[in-house]
Amino acid sequence: MDNTVILSGTASNGIAEGLSKFLKLPLIKVENKILPDGESYVRIPKNLSGKNIVLVQSTYPPQDKHIIELFLLLDAVKSFSPETIILVIPYLAYARQNQRFNEGEPVSIEAILRIIGTMGVESLVTVEPHRAESFEAFEGKTLIIDPIPTLAHSLSKEAKKPVVLAPDHGAIQRAEELAVILKTDYTYLNKERNRKSGEVTLKKGNKYDFGGRNVIIVDDIISTGGTILNAAKFARKNNAGKISVMAAHLIMAGGCYGKLKKAGIRDIIGSNTIPNSHAKIVDLSKVIGEGVFSVLEAKGTF
Repeated sequence: MDNTVILSGTASNGIAEGLSKFLKLPLIKVENKILPDGESYVRIPKNLSGKNIVLVQSTYPPQDKHIIELFLLLDAVKSFSPETIILVIPYLAYARQNQRFNEGEPVSIEAILRIIGTMGVESLVTVEPHRAESFEAFEGKTLIIDPIPTLAHSLSKEAKKPVVLAPDHGAIQRAEELAVILKTDYTYLNKERNRKSGEVTLKKGNKYDFGGRNVIIVDDIISTGGTILNAAKFARKNNAGKISVMAAHLIMAGGCYGKLKKAGIRDIIGSNTIPNSHAKIVDLSKVIGEGVFSVLEAKGTF
């Protein structure tokens, strides 16, 4: 333990500080600035030779800037010849670009994971990465943090027998897990997405009578809000009471917040993997810290 440090990258959003407090490990913050030509500059202000380094760097917007700074930090970390590098990426950008639909397209998330794998990272810790199968492209060990129990705890007292709604087939597992925690039931929608325009429509045959019960729509990420808006529209048409939304990662780009509120969504609940001033934010530092502890313990550090 005396040989382990938490290194806060340029986009920690307080999670590095949370890990430092939870694990009782020293915290080091990197120095960074933008040069006159727009390039990023980073520096680790302390010699970390031979240390176990837990680097925390989320990759929320501006994603490309934070990813480049991550690569620069990993190169700087390697220069110290550390004992081990554990990388914590609370929000992993490009995770939804996980398939090749048209000729000439990259599988973007796999490209990023392969690069990380070449930079000395032995273990990667991330929160709800959309599709776990993508991590087969990473050569090291991966630990995926499940945010649902922590997020659910934030509403369990106020939720009175709600219905949990998965906005598409991919969110069914999340909806089922949340429903079990809340001791309630769930349902889901089938959707179709136009691969060129990105437009989302519901398939015919989606039927459910909510009977005035509150509805919690759960997903992994809210970006522009199109999927959530379709689900909220469906819920309203089928006699829903109060409509709330829960997701681990709240990007909420392009006026998404205004659209969600206009659609009658009362509460938006998310985590601190991404900065957000509009939603109810739940701190995941403890559950991430428990995951990091398990990785360090497996390496014999604790």
